[in-house]
Amino acid sequence: MTGSEPGVIVAVDVGGTGFAGGLVDPSGGIVSSRTVAAHRFGRGAGILKNLLELVAGLEDEAQRADLPVRGIGVGVPGAVEETTGRIGPDIQNLPELGNIPLRSVLQERTGLRVAVDNDVNALALAEWTFGQATGLRNVAMVAVGTGVGGGLILNGALVRGAGGYAGEVGHIPVELDGRRCFCGSRGCVKAYASGPDIVAQVRDLLADQPSAVFDSLTGGDQSRIDPPLVFRAADRGDPVAEAVVAKAAQALGAGVAALVNLCNPEMIILGGGVMEAGEILVEPVRRWARFYAFERAVAKTRIVRSGLSKASGVLGAAALFLYEARRRGEVCS
Repeated sequence: MTGSEPGVIVAVDVGGTGFAGGLVDPSGGIVSSRTVAAHRFGRGAGILKNLLELVAGLEDEAQRADLPVRGIGVGVPGAVEETTGRIGPDIQNLPELGNIPLRSVLQERTGLRVAVDNDVNALALAEWTFGQATGLRNVAMVAVGTGVGGGLILNGALVRGAGGYAGEVGHIPVELDGRRCFCGSRGCVKAYASGPDIVAQVRDLLADQPSAVFDSLTGGDQSRIDPPLVFRAADRGDPVAEAVVAKAAQALGAGVAALVNLCNPEMIILGGGVMEAGEILVEPVRRWARFYAFERAVAKTRIVRSGLSKASGVLGAAALFLYEARRRGEVCS
């Protein structure tokens, strides 16, 4: 596989509600893209069927365009065993994929090289390969959305750990007897900062503290509360929203500080849907990180928002494939 060789990577970002796929060239150009609902064929075995059909459709598209397919990259929302490509059981949003050896399944189905890993590991590689972390040696990624995930690149290599759980910043406890987390622990970063947890905390508080701002924004229908609406309410000075956003920022800042103290990276990148709130969340995260971390360590760490597009998950899956190809000694760019 040489740089002059034409071709694309079939890249798929597996999400809890939808799958995003694309054909990506080695420079990060997305030749084409498509999305499908995760449960298009129902739950259970339908999830895997949906994923396989998306991959097959992208392969067909490449063939029609006369573009050789170099291989497949897939990012999934769970831990993945590096040696086997098997998805771990702790896949909260798509438990149907738990314990499936996805790499083997795709390789047998397509005959292509396949790379599978955690989606935030893939996002870290996207930033390192195509984004603002290019050329750095020590980088951390924190993605805040349905959950809070992390990815680590240290000394120029992705860190996966013994079972694929390295970098799980969302499950660092920041309040010892705090809110319950799906992982079985209490007080995790995720329990305060993920999108669903932000909404849950707001609803809990609104039960005792009626809010004219939320009534106005939702028309009195609390089922319409979502993270962007919470940030809008905070921007309008609503005390419930302000309290929840402040707690989320503090929890994230403590998690970021833990990464600074543990890994001493040059850059920590904040991404995911919740971080689209912008500076109302990002700046207090930076302040809390500086408060909790070693002063000299955090002074050498740039804490930035992701600059990649909404297609960052697809770029991450492609970057994952390229990373594995380079580890095999193949040239892909």
